[in-house]
This record gives sequence, structure tokens and C-alpha cells, in this order.
Amino acid sequence: MKKARMAGVIVGFLVCAGLANAGTTTVESTFDYSTAVDFDGTWFIPPDVTLDHSPYYRGMWEDWGWTHSLKDLVPSDAQGIQAASLEIYAWDVDMNDEEGAEIDIIYADNVELGALNDTDGRHWGATTFELPPAVLESLWADGEVYVYIDIDTIRDFAGQRVTLGYAKLTVEYTMPSPGEVARLPVYRFWSPILQSHFYTALESEKEKLLIEYPDVWTYDGEVYQAVADANEPNSAPIYRFWSNVLGGHFYTISEKERDRLIEEHPDVWDYEGIAFHAYPVDQQPAETIPIYRFWSDALATHFYTADEAERDHLLKDSPDLWTYDGIAWYAYSKEEEKQEEEQQEEQQQEKEEKEEKVAAG
Repeated sequence: MKKARMAGVIVGFLVCAGLANAGTTTVESTFDYSTAVDFDGTWFIPPDVTLDHSPYYRGMWEDWGWTHSLKDLVPSDAQGIQAASLEIYAWDVDMNDEEGAEIDIIYADNVELGALNDTDGRHWGATTFELPPAVLESLWADGEVYVYIDIDTIRDFAGQRVTLGYAKLTVEYTMPSPGEVARLPVYRFWSPILQSHFYTALESEKEKLLIEYPDVWTYDGEVYQAVADANEPNSAPIYRFWSNVLGGHFYTISEKERDRLIEEHPDVWDYEGIAFHAYPVDQQPAETIPIYRFWSDALATHFYTADEAERDHLLKDSPDLWTYDGIAWYAYSKEEEKQEEEQQEEQQQEKEEKEEKVAAG
């Protein structure tokens, strides 16, 4: 489950400054002729090429598309997408042509965004589309968006064509406020086939397993919240390994354990990198909770849980199957628990206020 590498995209990071834009980071992904390496099926026109000749001057029945991928470029502590827009720079869009008006419709993930603006003849012009909520949701979930241009006319007038210069996707990610701890939900899966659990803080990995491998992985839900990166005081990386031999993953906050597996057991464990960040024992904030670690000789796998009831159940009912390794690291309670605690506090406060009013007569 290694992260996909991004290719063929020019990307720029713009960190917004100033009070009005506090808490946001903007990422721009631009497709143009330079990304169409070896003419891979994208028709953004290169320089010094005749604008009104094929293959870049595309007509009816020559629709095409491309993918903006930000999978490896989303800020690690991003909390969501605030807004996103797509700008397309086109030449010779004859939308107002009386002979046969040209309708070049742009789609994003099969959602219609609208038609390119008329360029008033053989001129260049830009059209900007705001991505709707449905597209933002899928972009946040899997880190990419597929854009498609449907080149068409109102009447059957085959002479209408269009040339594209570039497409620029601008995504504004919501970031934590200064001083706020950026948290990531950690999701748990169980595989009856592999007889092991899998943990991830990546939305894209979660969605991939849910959509593509429901016969292999059963979703257990959010189990706790990790830290987005190492910028938080005392936080440290959680290192992830995969073993083809054992058919399972291993997670550790210990650099010594990481180095030992890499150096002494490369035939058993493949290092996959940093899964997320958490807090080592004795360096945790007061509001965090322990994550308990178990090992099973019979199943040849580790198990991690933030649930004290699960921990106690294994200790009491399955000591022959599970060996308790102790506290692996500390993290935050899952969002649902935090919301329940806040709700209970609000209810308690309301109760106390009512009691005070009654006592005051």
C-alpha cells in the first residue's frame, strides 16, 4: 500500500499569509504541453506548432481528458478542502458562432462544470470553474480529479474545433489555526484472509480498501487520532512495515526497532515509511490516551488498540493467544468520543445552571 508517485504535473505551493487567509494553504497543479511527455494522450499544444492543425486542434469526436493528481502533495496537517477552481486556457472557442455554435463542456469526475467561454474568434481566452461539493469530496478522499472536455456543437457542424493551452487546478486546503494541534483520524481494518489488522491515517488508503478490496478488508472505523506531523512538541513518527512472509503490518515509534528490522530482517520486513505521528511514553500531553500493543505467536501478527475493554478482554480471556507488549505510544481519543465528552460537559453545565436558578428562587 505504498503511496502512488505523481508524474507529469507542475505543482506550486503557496502558503497564504495575512489574517484573512490564516489557516489555509493553496496548492496549484498545472497541466500544459510540458507534462505530455512522449505525447501520452494529452493534447495541450506545444510552442511553435500551428494552432489550427491536428492533433492539438481537436474537433467533434475527438474528446479527451487528463488527471490532476495531488496524492503526495496534500499538506500532512490539512483538515479538508475549503475551495478549489479549475482554469482552462483555450483558443478559438466559437460559442457565439451563428452557423453552428460550439459547446465545449468541461467535466470533473463526471460532474458537469459548464462550457468554455467564447474567445471572440481565433484568440486565446481563459474560463474558470469553481469545483462543486461532490468533486471536492472525491478530491479530498482520493487526492485526484479527472477532467474531461466534450467538444460539441449545437448543430451538426463538424468544422468547429478548439485548442487548449493549459489547465490549472487550484486547491485551497483548510489548515489548523496557529497553536492548534493538527489531528488525523486513524482507521482500522481487519482481514479474515490475512488474519491481521491494518491501520492508516490516509483517507485515500481507507477509500481504496473500501472500494477495491471489500472482500479482503473489513472496516472497523476510526479508533483514535494521531498527530499530523512532527511539528508538535514531543511528537515522533510511527514507522510502518509490511511482511509478505507473515502477511501483516508492523508499527513502531522506536527508531531502534525500525533500524533493527531494516538492518537484520530485510528478508522479512519491508519498510514502508512513516504512517503518522504520535507521542512516546513519558512524553505525552495530559489529554492523550495510551495505545496498547499485543503480539500473537499463533497468528504471527501484532495488534494495537486504544480501547481498554479490548485490552482487558485479551489479557483475561486470550492470554494463550495474545502476549501483552505494553504501551506502544500515546494518541488522542477518536472524534466521536471527544464530541460525546463535550456534549456531556454541556449537559452537566446546563443542569448546574438550572439547579442554581431553582436555588435562587
